[in-house]
Amino acid sequence: MQNLVVEIKRKPELRDLPDNLVEEAISSYLKKQKIQIPKSPQSRKVIVKEIRAQLRSLTGQYKFKSSSRKISKIIEKEDFAQALNLHKSTKERLNDYELVKKIISSLNPKSVLDLGCGLNPLAIATSKIFYHAYDIKSEDLEIVKLFFEKNKISGDIHHADIRAVNNFPQVDLCLMFKLLDILGNDKSEIAESLIKKINAKYFIISFATRTLSGKSMNRPYRRWFENIINDLHLKYEIIKTNQEMFYIITKDFKLK
Repeated sequence: MQNLVVEIKRKPELRDLPDNLVEEAISSYLKKQKIQIPKSPQSRKVIVKEIRAQLRSLTGQYKFKSSSRKISKIIEKEDFAQALNLHKSTKERLNDYELVKKIISSLNPKSVLDLGCGLNPLAIATSKIFYHAYDIKSEDLEIVKLFFEKNKISGDIHHADIRAVNNFPQVDLCLMFKLLDILGNDKSEIAESLIKKINAKYFIISFATRTLSGKSMNRPYRRWFENIINDLHLKYEIIKTNQEMFYIITKDFKLK
């Protein structure tokens, strides 16, 4: 198993993924195909190719559009504004961060749990809020950690696959920006499980309103997601921007 993990992670874009995430992808693939790890090099190549494709679906949409050397220089110079411009997800949200910060401020949280955080903390974390940052990309978390240190922000970082985490810290606010859509075929079940298990009073959960090519979506509203929060009897409102749709959800009790 470990040799296969190493082989899969040879691709630069997958190199900083947690080993347990890759192992889970391998196990799931083998179980679904009802096979063991093959000894044939050709058969192993097929497995490696297909599992890499699955893992890219989790990480490939939102990553740095720059060389690792340039990113290293950004970290060295602590040029966090430039980092936001180079990261695809945060660059798309640059015009909306002021609105996001206003929404967060209106909820007056003392603690935030940011799942699939990317570089969001660079734009919204403050010294008044304890910030729990979770992501599967160690490259992003390295920059977030430096940002926390340089700006005296209280918080912690977790290099983890959120689907495998059972115990999250209790917080006032949980953020999931453009996260749920990339969780695969089980996204509905995962979304419901996360909302149930996370002990937070408020959630801000967003979805893209444009395709990866930049075209406006014909149906940006996520009815499958609205069905979940309606079934859980949660109050929510929707704020739509040019790039994103934000669901602001109130959950002032612990769901069973």
